[in-house]
Amino acid sequence: MLNITRRPGLRSTIKAVIVTVMLLLMLIPLTMIRSLVYERELRADEAARDIIGGAGGSLEMVGPLLVLPYEVDVSEELDGKLRHYKRRGEVSLLPEHMSVDGVLDVEYRFRGIYKVPIYTVHLKADGGFIMPGPEVFPDGAVPLTGECRLVVGVADMRGIREVTPLMWNEIPVEFGPDVGHPSLGTGIGAGLPELPDSGSVVDFSWSMEVGGGGSVSVTPLGRDSELMLSGNWASPSFQGALLPDERQLDDKGFTARWRIPEVSRPIRPYWDSSDGMAPGGNASDLSVHALRVELLEPVGAYVRTERSVKYGALFLLIPFVVFFLFETLRKLRVHPVQYLLAGAADVLFYLLLLALSEHIGFNIAYIAAAAAVTLLISFYARSITGRQASSLAMPVVLTAAYLWLWVTLQSEDYALLIGSTGLFLIVALVMVLTRKVDWYGAESSGLTDAGSEGDEGEPGEFDVLLPEGNSDDGDGE
Repeated sequence: MLNITRRPGLRSTIKAVIVTVMLLLMLIPLTMIRSLVYERELRADEAARDIIGGAGGSLEMVGPLLVLPYEVDVSEELDGKLRHYKRRGEVSLLPEHMSVDGVLDVEYRFRGIYKVPIYTVHLKADGGFIMPGPEVFPDGAVPLTGECRLVVGVADMRGIREVTPLMWNEIPVEFGPDVGHPSLGTGIGAGLPELPDSGSVVDFSWSMEVGGGGSVSVTPLGRDSELMLSGNWASPSFQGALLPDERQLDDKGFTARWRIPEVSRPIRPYWDSSDGMAPGGNASDLSVHALRVELLEPVGAYVRTERSVKYGALFLLIPFVVFFLFETLRKLRVHPVQYLLAGAADVLFYLLLLALSEHIGFNIAYIAAAAAVTLLISFYARSITGRQASSLAMPVVLTAAYLWLWVTLQSEDYALLIGSTGLFLIVALVMVLTRKVDWYGAESSGLTDAGSEGDEGEPGEFDVLLPEGNSDDGDGE
């Protein structure tokens, strides 16, 4: 049999190749676990959408607008004949000023192991209109003063639980479903009594209670508008066209205030919504001016688990490097199967982390999974090293590594810096510890067999990889 272990440098080269192949193979189950994390995250998102949909969806309120219908005589020549008919149209008018005050009451709703924050928002709106003159209507139009209405756009009306009557110039008017405004979409509307004379100021107000989840979006349409939102949610995300002018955040909740003067957004004070005229700018959708608060949860367990799996290849490398140093510095022989088992235990860390975090939270799950894997690999390393002091190297290195990963996961902004620094330190430590190793003569000094490769003179772990035969010692026989 060809004795590979007695050829200087060849044994360590083959061992390095085999260990590298095993390391690459361990990436397969690691990739499968990453796919499992993605699948579980999709299932959690689906449960969240179902819960939010059942609670009423996400509130998107736009308005109000004063809708002024009119009729105009039109003459057209059709089939060679002059025909006369009346065409109906609508002019939409913005309030002169508008303010909305909303208070969110947030709680968790559960479905199985998943929980999602939902809210009940209490909105109070008030403002005032200046009654328009004939200049807002097309030439020859006749206003239909008995059909005027105030409309408020609500994208998902399932969440509306209660709406108080509209107080229109101190006259209560009931709201009802609105068929849909060209610029607002679906919503609620209130038919108004005959309007006062041009130039008069009419005040209005109403309150509503809406349930939902995910986010609250409000687009107050006053020429000068103000929005105040507050709630018992400690981690809101302010999004939309503008950020709040004032905001306060603490562990009990948030308060935010927006002030939107007329000059800050390109919306016409009035427009003819029946002929396709846009409210302003290049978009007919008023929701582009929405002010939104999203109920942003702290970084979820699935996101942090997925981030930890990204470092899986590095963590597979750590026990392999320690075993490699055992062989190189302590003259211990570690079998490839022992490398493989240590790598398998390391991969199981991510599966344990995923499974436990769904039930006991990410922080406790991380501690439990890291402790279990560290103890398991350390116990196994002790059986390889015996009672030597080097057996303490594995628990120390793994504890430091999992602590380093913990710090990395807590810092999104500096994760790349911390990760690359840690990898550099590992490579630097291996280079420092092995800087005086004679790689070509390392095998000739003799290795302590910690496995079952045989004593001196017996075939080693790599001798069985090649077929039996006579070696050529140069004597020609």
